[in-house]
Amino acid sequence: MRRWLAVAVGTALVVAGCSSEPESSKPLPSTTISAPTDQPTTPAPAPTPPPSSTTPTQTTLSPVGYKKALATSETNLVRGVQRVMNAPTLAAFDQARAQLAAAIARQRQDLGKLQPPQTARTGHSEALRAFDGYAQSVTTNLAKSGETKTGCGLPKASAVRLYEAKTGIRTSIVELSQAVNKSLGRGINFGLRMTPPALKPPPQMTGRGTNGQIIQRSGPRGAGTLQIKNNGSADVVVVVANSVPRQPQVSIYVRHNSDATLRGIRGSYWVFFKSGSAWDGVSRQFTEGCSFSKYDDRFDGKFDWTVTLSPVIGGNASTSDVDPF
Repeated sequence: MRRWLAVAVGTALVVAGCSSEPESSKPLPSTTISAPTDQPTTPAPAPTPPPSSTTPTQTTLSPVGYKKALATSETNLVRGVQRVMNAPTLAAFDQARAQLAAAIARQRQDLGKLQPPQTARTGHSEALRAFDGYAQSVTTNLAKSGETKTGCGLPKASAVRLYEAKTGIRTSIVELSQAVNKSLGRGINFGLRMTPPALKPPPQMTGRGTNGQIIQRSGPRGAGTLQIKNNGSADVVVVVANSVPRQPQVSIYVRHNSDATLRGIRGSYWVFFKSGSAWDGVSRQFTEGCSFSKYDDRFDGKFDWTVTLSPVIGGNASTSDVDPF
């Protein structure tokens, strides 16, 4: 005999003015009357002229010369960016990004010494401010990689943190380039050569199980079956257990908008399910967007059951959130 069960499944995801003071009173100069002398008066020596300045006058660059200076600045940064993006470990990445930050600071100093064309002076000042903002941009864009736990509270894989860190630096480079180009206007293509291509996420961030894949099974088999219809937007692992979900009879992976059937269930049982994304097959856990629930009623093993995991009007089974498993 087959019974049908539908349930609504919810997913929990996780400036200063200065005032002048009155001039202080000064004592009147004293007048000294000297007695006549037969000695000749020695004229005072002529004042020594001040030394001439040794600082050369900065020449205003032509538009072409200014573009060349920007191109040189970018060239001086390309290798540093590449070193960051090729770092094999987080430690190597940290060393490379510190070197890149120092290189960007040097380029900002060199660009600050330039006399841009008259038409580019306002934009040049704005471009320098973009360089000044690079450090804060990096701090913001590296925040995610600094987290050591996934959205589901699991330890974050080093490959994921390294990917997030490199992506953060790439984002900061893109932001710097876009700000410089926006400041200086048409004809400036700063950053094209030093911006690295987008990275491919590691498997830990994109992992999915195969639909119908048995994740765990233990103990003898029975005659019961459980058909699962996952019409929701997230992949789900359904766990059949006699008591607690960490000791399952059997568990199965069901992709969203897919069906799967569990066979060989013995006796009466509880049905738990967890949903999310970024499946880690080693730990048998979703690492992002996790939700953990169970049906409130125990399933009678004398019947075959069908459950629908999606919002269903008039669903005839209630569920409750449970601790992660």
